[in-house]
Amino acid sequence: MKPNYARKIYTLDDDDLERLIDDWVGHKQSKYHSSEIFAGAGDMGRDVVGYQTASRLEGDWDNFQCKQLKRSLTRPGMLRELAKIFYHSGQGHFSLPANYTFVAPRGITRPANDLLTHPTELAAALKEDWDTVCSNHISDGVVVKLDPALEFTIDSFDFTHVDSLDANRLASDASMKPVLVDWFGADPGAPPPGSTPEKIQPEEAQYLEQLVAAYGQRRGMPYADATAALECSAYGRRLKDQRTRFFEAARFQRYYRDNTPEDVLRSFEDDVYHSVIETFNAAHADALAKVDAVMERAALVSVTGVLNKYARVPVRQGTCHHFANDGVLSWK
Repeated sequence: MKPNYARKIYTLDDDDLERLIDDWVGHKQSKYHSSEIFAGAGDMGRDVVGYQTASRLEGDWDNFQCKQLKRSLTRPGMLRELAKIFYHSGQGHFSLPANYTFVAPRGITRPANDLLTHPTELAAALKEDWDTVCSNHISDGVVVKLDPALEFTIDSFDFTHVDSLDANRLASDASMKPVLVDWFGADPGAPPPGSTPEKIQPEEAQYLEQLVAAYGQRRGMPYADATAALECSAYGRRLKDQRTRFFEAARFQRYYRDNTPEDVLRSFEDDVYHSVIETFNAAHADALAKVDAVMERAALVSVTGVLNKYARVPVRQGTCHHFANDGVLSWK
């Protein structure tokens, strides 16, 4: 039975929900430069902030307002949180966020959703209900009346940029996968299948040059290039197998770099490295004998952690070629 991660998100306390969202924002690296949690008193209506640029609050930023409630977020609750951000922005503490998202694991009520799905009505409701719903809930001990300056601030904002996320939508977001692995031990799944490109790729130049030299050394005559080695009846098949391993490992790395915390892939690579390094450092008849011995040892590597069942033999062997490609090991 597939785990229900939405239910696990329900069980988080307020602080943990904020930390979870901060981790999630941190994995949206194509959108955010960095993130920050504003917790407790003095947050001025901000919970988790995703900074779109290095300018932080002086540039574009998004606010994720976390509401870990026993029930759905209500219409008054939603308006009061919005009022805080408009008031403190109007006081000059920061510009308005580019986007404002309510993170309410148990969702929002129908009246609240009716406003979210009608942005112009949301703007109107915030102004109409300000004095009766919001004014006493913005700053402790202060009644904040809606004045012309505040009304101008509200009118300047595009309310189509206000949204909500419940636990189900949050758990299914692509950027949540590494967070679910880290927080709840989720299975990241297997990498999608792929193939080895027929043409030599720039990304494989370093290790391939070393392998071609090793095959040339063994046969007693250097190859003109990798293409010539691939066409050789004696060693072409073996070189094709090595390229397959390299690209199997490349797909493995790309997938788990995106879908697990960064230390997971690093731990896998450490396991492979420390399992083969003694074999690599041993005396060998020639460079190809070293390659063959390391490939044999890599096939026996025992991998720990969540990647254990997905680190197939070609992946472990191909990881050694990536070590050679990156200068960690050398096939010379």
